[in-house]
Parts: sequence; structure tokens; C-alpha cells
Amino acid sequence: MQFSRKWRLTAFAGALAGSAALVAAASGTTGAYFNDTHSGTVTGNIGSIKVVTSGGGGTDNLDFNFANMLPGVYQTATVGYTNTGVNNEDVYLVFNNAQALHAVNNLGSYGAAKILSNGTEVFSSTNLDDGEMANLSSIDPTTSHCSNSSVAMVPLSPTGCWPIPNVIKLASNVAPGHGGNMQFSFALGAKLKSEAAELAQFFCYPLIQNPSDPSNPTDQVCNTSNPSYGLPYQIVATQPGIAPNDPNNTTPTP
Repeated sequence: MQFSRKWRLTAFAGALAGSAALVAAASGTTGAYFNDTHSGTVTGNIGSIKVVTSGGGGTDNLDFNFANMLPGVYQTATVGYTNTGVNNEDVYLVFNNAQALHAVNNLGSYGAAKILSNGTEVFSSTNLDDGEMANLSSIDPTTSHCSNSSVAMVPLSPTGCWPIPNVIKLASNVAPGHGGNMQFSFALGAKLKSEAAELAQFFCYPLIQNPSDPSNPTDQVCNTSNPSYGLPYQIVATQPGIAPNDPNNTTPTP
């Protein structure tokens, strides 16, 4: 039987429409895409920065005494520290009393100091002079043999002023359970020959302008009316890369 071309096209179109209906019925006619889902939960706990110290006396095992010091002879004290927290930490030596540190840094060539961290020298000076007045204001460098404290911190010649800074980094990224040690060595200058200094208690502060020499700002003496003695210091642990005096620290140093 002969079918017309028109009928054949109509029949094909009807068959095609029927196939599309079957596909639409199979997909639910919602237009949805394939997907797959997995779930998780974010949890966490806070770390800790902790350090314990050893080697000396006192509450924190950091006190030590230089007894019967002789000019030109170093005495050395060693203290240790251990990271007892759960995170890596940086460790610093901090001299947290400005008046006491200035009393040492006013000795000039009458005092010498060395500081070692794990056997490596991190500070050494035979001219402890910070160029400060007794009230801790800077001495005019044009009238003093020593530059002011802001300049004295940069490398200078061996005959220049080299005061102990108030912050010295001892170690970086100390892992939990690990530690190290710090050695502090001090000597009176070999040229100290005054009999009046014999048996005197050392590390006296605060300093005042010498009443007998008021015109010389570098001539300072201990305030004997209400003196304190010693050079207070701290071993401070911080998060790596954070300075001890960062205001966001739990207990920022001065």
C-alpha cells in the first residue's frame, strides 16, 4: 500500500513525540540535576604557651647571687627553660625593670656582661653605657661620650657604648617538651681599684644625679635613702613571631 509523504512525516513526528514523553516520564519532569552530599563538623581546642624554669632559687628557680666579685673576673649563672605547653614557642630574656637595668648600663667601662643562649653568645659588652640620665631621659649625644639609647642599640665599635637591651631573644620555635639554657656572666671592670667599693653591695638602684657633680649628667650614684638591689629579669615564652611586649599578650612585658 502506498503511503503519502505527508502521512509518513506525520507518523514520524508522532513517534518522536512519544519517545520524548517517555524520557520526561522517566526523569520525573522536575529538571533536577545529579548531586551527591557528604557532611562534616568543625571542631577544635585552644593551644597553650607554657614555660618552666630551673637552675636558680626563688619561686621560679631564677634567682642567683654573684658573691665576692673581683674586678676583671667574670661570674656566671646558668638557668634552664622547658616548653611545657602544646605549641611551639619563642623564648626571650626580658629585663623588666628600667631603673635597675639603667643602673647596670650606667657603669660604662667599669662593667662587662656576656649573655649566651645554648652556648651561643647573643650579647657581649665591656662598655655598659645607655646614654641616659637618672630619670631615664636621653643625654644629648653632642655633649656625651655616648650616643642616646635609641642609637646605642645598633652595632658600634668596640670602644663605643653597648648597653644591655631590655629584650633579647634566646630561641625560636622551641617544640613542646624541648628547652634550652641561658648563661648570664658579669664582671666589674678591671680598672675598678677603689678601696671604698670593697664589700659594697652591688646592683643598686635607682640612680640619682651625683650631688657633688650636678653639671655632669653621666655622673650618677645610687639613691641610698631608699635603695633596691639586684637586676630583675624574666624568661618569657611567646607564640612564634610575637614580641614579649605585644599588647595582645596575656601578660605583656613593659
